[in-house]
Amino acid sequence: MKSFLTHLLTVLLPASGVSAGILDDFQVLYTENSVETKQLFIKLESVDDDVRFSVTLEDRESGIKRHHEFDGQGSSDPDPFLIARRYYCDTSVILLTVEYPWRHDLPQYVHVLDTFAFRASDLEFIDVTFGSVTDIALADDTVYTPSEFDMLPPIRVRCLLGNYAKPFEFFEQDAK
Repeated sequence: MKSFLTHLLTVLLPASGVSAGILDDFQVLYTENSVETKQLFIKLESVDDDVRFSVTLEDRESGIKRHHEFDGQGSSDPDPFLIARRYYCDTSVILLTVEYPWRHDLPQYVHVLDTFAFRASDLEFIDVTFGSVTDIALADDTVYTPSEFDMLPPIRVRCLLGNYAKPFEFFEQDAK
């Protein structure tokens, strides 16, 4: 029954301007400027007319609410694109990919995406990388053998030992 409802929402909601997906076996609803699960509500808002925007995260179970401001990629009104939960460097993480609107100064239409990492326990910002959550390795570099590195996505995760404020950082895989 859960599968049928998920499929039904996935089919019906895009027609209404809302899209749906699955995150950790919970329903995920995307609107133009927000993402919602049973536990989380995330809202993106323009801060000014230039390039700053804010991300407000609210954990409905714990009541924790955090507000962060960022510089956009030439735009102050990105839309939520993807959300995922991962576990990096002994830290549960929420990854939020945002898509910036197309700009006329770009030579062709391209998706401009950034992925922001927030610690799941307190919703604090950890790091950001250019690209989608699908371009980030599933685990940090400590779990892979050197022979596996060539098969990883282009964005990897490096643990920063002894740094509670920032347990890891994203980095681009070296060119081959």
